[in-house]
Amino acid sequence: SMKHLLSLLLATCTLSSLSAQETVSAALLYEAGLEYGGDELLTLQFTNGEEQVMLAGQGGYASIGGEFRLANVDYLALRATVGIKYNTTAADNANIAFTRIPVNLVPHFYFDEMIHVGVGITAHQRVRLNGDGFTPDVAFTGSISPRFEIGYGGCALTYSLQDYSSQGEVLSGSSFGISFTYVVPAK
Repeated sequence: SMKHLLSLLLATCTLSSLSAQETVSAALLYEAGLEYGGDELLTLQFTNGEEQVMLAGQGGYASIGGEFRLANVDYLALRATVGIKYNTTAADNANIAFTRIPVNLVPHFYFDEMIHVGVGITAHQRVRLNGDGFTPDVAFTGSISPRFEIGYGGCALTYSLQDYSSQGEVLSGSSFGISFTYVVPAK
């Protein structure tokens, strides 16, 4: 639930406040990515006969957060981020959009300076389909689910398991993706 997630983020912030004692270092990080997958959310029929299928797991995202490391453990890092994931249609006369706020907490194990693997959790908040009058607006509830990342430097392949539920109906929002991360170097 959101309370558990907030207490987890609070604990993460508390860890970062310990960095004054140099036991934990904290760095700002920016992340962006593209993801694809999940169940069919919506199919649009265009006047020219073409159609577009919108999947529940697809979309682009941008996040901000922190990377936390223990002073004497260079092979481990904890990444905590919050962002926005967005998907829209190609319709000229409608602004149909599917938005969610992913909150990720992913510990990363570094095999060397470049190769890393992350296994953690993701929780999608405020999951909304805006139909812009062409299809009904729907509010979904996201799940707290596993997230996997395998990366080289700032680039990683990702996989998130995710379910969205609304009025007893459950859709898979699970997705494969690619992410690009920039960790602001400590001064």
